[in-house]
Amino acid sequence: MKVGIVGIGITHFGVHEEPFYNVAYTAARKALEDAEMERHEIDNVVLGGYDVSVGRTISNMYTAPAAGGYLKDEIRVSDDAAYALALAYMRIKSGIFDVAMVLGYGHCSETPIELVELLSLDPFFHRDLGISYQMSYAMQSYAYKMKYGVEDETAAEVVVRARKRASKYEYAHVREEVSVDDVLSSEMVIFPLRKLELPPWSDGCVALILAEETIARRINPEPIWVEGLGWNTENYYMGSRDLAELSSTRKAGEMAYRMAGCDAKSVEAVEIMDLTPYHHLMALEALGFAADGKGGELIESDFPTNSSGGALCTNAHGTTGLFLTANLALQIRDGCDRGISHAVSGYAAQNSIVTILGV
Repeated sequence: MKVGIVGIGITHFGVHEEPFYNVAYTAARKALEDAEMERHEIDNVVLGGYDVSVGRTISNMYTAPAAGGYLKDEIRVSDDAAYALALAYMRIKSGIFDVAMVLGYGHCSETPIELVELLSLDPFFHRDLGISYQMSYAMQSYAYKMKYGVEDETAAEVVVRARKRASKYEYAHVREEVSVDDVLSSEMVIFPLRKLELPPWSDGCVALILAEETIARRINPEPIWVEGLGWNTENYYMGSRDLAELSSTRKAGEMAYRMAGCDAKSVEAVEIMDLTPYHHLMALEALGFAADGKGGELIESDFPTNSSGGALCTNAHGTTGLFLTANLALQIRDGCDRGISHAVSGYAAQNSIVTILGV
């Protein structure tokens, strides 16, 4: 039995003044309209997101009703909503459910993410150091940069190309184009990362409707099939990992390729969660598109990555990964045969999930 995506709903990402649950309703409504379905045809709701990103304890009490979860089975993954898609897939494959609403939400513009996320650090060894998410990204970036001799100009070019693609994507948050000089002259925030090399904090929601094969074909003669899924969690302690590579992404990718029965050579579209330009290069290498330390060569060849602009242009903590997967689904719908999306979470990309979609 296959599981297919039959409905896609994406809100604009940026700064939303209305409550996050209203934005969630908009995404869910758009997904239902896209699939030409009504709420009663959904038999379960799977949510993904963080309480800290919206400033509400048990935030799914607000988003579940907005996603159409009244009198329905509802469950939440307290992680990026890309994991919610994987959970919904497994719930359908179990035979217990037939149609799932998957919704990811993030509302970061008014939330001090870097402060509140300190609560997730070990209280004895890490928390007193005050290591923020961005600091952990910077540590990884520095380790990768020094190991492979990556030039500042290469990292800046990643940002330039991301902005150029985002400028043409209606849902992206930051859409202004920049030059290499703009990136290199922007202020240093956390060495080696400059201001324009860090993602924005965005507000927005994404909803996808998944259905088992028979129902999916009835709703849409050409569903977007979930062909492969893979995930991995590395050691929490950053000192025990080689920060110069995304080991969790590499293992998650291997698992997803194995499930889909394919490899990187058969993939036509790529959406990766590039929280820095160095993570963009590391992810391409970890997923098999380039040898270790050679990701920069793909940038020079204009490899078709992140038509959405990626996380460097849109980053709603809790739904960035699902945002990338939704954009990949749109590319599959527009004629691409197979694509891969990727998301990371945790300090220094401790956790990774990879999704392969196809026709």
